[in-house]
Amino acid sequence: MNHLLASIFTGFFFIMGIPNSNFQQLKVVNLNLRYDNPDDGKNKWENRLPIVEAFFDESTPHLLGFQEVTHRQLLDLKRIMPNYDYVGKGREDGLKGGEYNPIFFRKDRFQLLESGTFWLSNTPEKPGSIGWDAQLPRIVTWAKLEDLKSGKIIFHFNTHFDNKGIDSRYKSVDLLAGKIEEISEESPVVVTGDFNIRKDHPRYGKQPYIYLVATLSRQLQMESAEFAAEKVISAGATGNGFEENWQQRPPNAVDYIFVNEGFAVNTYEVRHIIREGVFIADHWPVIVKMRFSN
Repeated sequence: MNHLLASIFTGFFFIMGIPNSNFQQLKVVNLNLRYDNPDDGKNKWENRLPIVEAFFDESTPHLLGFQEVTHRQLLDLKRIMPNYDYVGKGREDGLKGGEYNPIFFRKDRFQLLESGTFWLSNTPEKPGSIGWDAQLPRIVTWAKLEDLKSGKIIFHFNTHFDNKGIDSRYKSVDLLAGKIEEISEESPVVVTGDFNIRKDHPRYGKQPYIYLVATLSRQLQMESAEFAAEKVISAGATGNGFEENWQQRPPNAVDYIFVNEGFAVNTYEVRHIIREGVFIADHWPVIVKMRFSN
């Protein structure tokens, strides 16, 4: 559907007094999938894959940001999600090497217009580059999408910050914010990711988290979906570590979804999914329902 047809349909529903919420509603999921580690015992990828498939069959999100996806897992996701297309590259070489941060989007809802990957380093266009005090290469995947229901253009950025270097996390915030500002053309923007930044880090306190949310707010007018939501269904820790006592973890997230003023958030949820003792991943999916704000 092109922009003209979208406008005609939207105008028709407005004139007739029929709600056009189906045109506006979007469901976004973030999930650190846990890389394909054969040493994960009962939680190895082969056992978790049916749980992942069932979750997406049931939840049918429009947009998904994944982290820690190996090439083998990417092929599995493509197979179990035939209604979706994706963008993303391996962080080691910009091809198939290392983990991906892929963005999946429903083919019946979005048309891909442009996409890219940049590395969280001083040389963001150099594949495999490691930034500052990070342990590993870290990347941001982004997509420029046309919403086929409304005709609107949106941008989705998806990332995974380093889990060792603290300086790299501060610098990654700066680089991410600068790139969003450069790329997004003042369009509606959603950012998903595992930021490896807790609201209250046992070693670094609250400062990294405050820096993250303050930078995105000041520079991009972005807000965490948890606090923008009209209703919070469930919140708290987004990591579980495959631990049986996961409920005793401090209630601090590391996985976030941020939105700018182009979106209004209806609901926010951290969903706990375990089937017969097997976890969906070592993180929980974060689910946000939102709509265009105008």
